[in-house]
Amino acid sequence: MKKFFILCIGLFISQAIAAAQTEQIEVTNAYVRGLPPGVENTAAYMTLHNTGSEDLVLTGGEADFAESVSIHASENNNGMMSMVHKMNLTIPAGEQVVLESGGLHLMLSGLKGPLVNEEVSLTLKFQEGMTLTLRLPVISVLDE
Repeated sequence: MKKFFILCIGLFISQAIAAAQTEQIEVTNAYVRGLPPGVENTAAYMTLHNTGSEDLVLTGGEADFAESVSIHASENNNGMMSMVHKMNLTIPAGEQVVLESGGLHLMLSGLKGPLVNEEVSLTLKFQEGMTLTLRLPVISVLDE
């Protein structure tokens, strides 16, 4: 019984720490780019502001409308634009990181259907098992 009690206390503490860490991130200007039917990949953009005193490390995400969510950066190599997969993205304490078209972004690959001016759920995954689920509007490229 004592071991069970200690295990329960440990689980409660770890969940409380994860919740406190999640509260140290503010997300603004977040949306998913809506593309014409038949396009299999799109991107999510947002500003991530770390209001805490410790760095946060974004490791990717998940979404029920896409097969995968990963961090990418658009890079210019001798006049040729390319996308580079990033294993993680550090959001320094007290600073913000902007995910935007032509720069860092979340790549949503293997779309399971067209995204047409709706709202979707996207979960960000951080180091140490922390997650943050967001509801994001889909904004068509025709509306930008």
